[in-house]
Amino acid sequence: MIDARGNRSALVRAYNLFSLLYGSTAARLEREGVTRGLARARIQPGERVLEVAVGTAAVHTRLRQRLSAHGLLVGVDFSSGMLRATRKRMPKARLAQADAHALPFPADGFDLLWASYLLDLIPTEELTPLLEEFRRVLRPGGRLLLVNFSKDSEKLIWWERLYQLTPTFLVPWLFAGCRPIQAAPFVRAAGFVGVEREYLAGGFNSEIITARK
Repeated sequence: MIDARGNRSALVRAYNLFSLLYGSTAARLEREGVTRGLARARIQPGERVLEVAVGTAAVHTRLRQRLSAHGLLVGVDFSSGMLRATRKRMPKARLAQADAHALPFPADGFDLLWASYLLDLIPTEELTPLLEEFRRVLRPGGRLLLVNFSKDSEKLIWWERLYQLTPTFLVPWLFAGCRPIQAAPFVRAAGFVGVEREYLAGGFNSEIITARK
């Protein structure tokens, strides 16, 4: 697995711009992984769900449909542009601008934490601390659901080769900062149990990771 490139401020600027067109393009590529992830999440009406990196609400709307009026759905994103896009689509959504590394919530507060196509942006050295923060805000027995851009072997794929050859300052703009990852070992290192991985080829080749606190 190659490491992420590009600094966080450049990613923020890139995603603020992408918010103008991200929903219609990325949602099509990510749909299969998200649909499979939603099936595996087994969301129950009335649960408390946190989505980290809401983007333009392509997933947030589908999460909302699976919760009853008594369920709580909260979304965070580091990009103000993405949050504006989500607010436009879901005026009553509970949203906050926040860094996923320091979520503004107390411990043990959510039944499910969902994050799709986020970890593929995160530097390798930050993955375990980030997942530890995800674990902190889940209640005991709470569930983690990750959908990540991934691959099915250790061999470098064409995306990785181009990613490595591209000047660092262009990576956020040409690749949206994304590179394929295999997250299961980091999920285990963060203290999660019952870690399972499913790989899906097509669109963005994706992995669906499920685990419990």
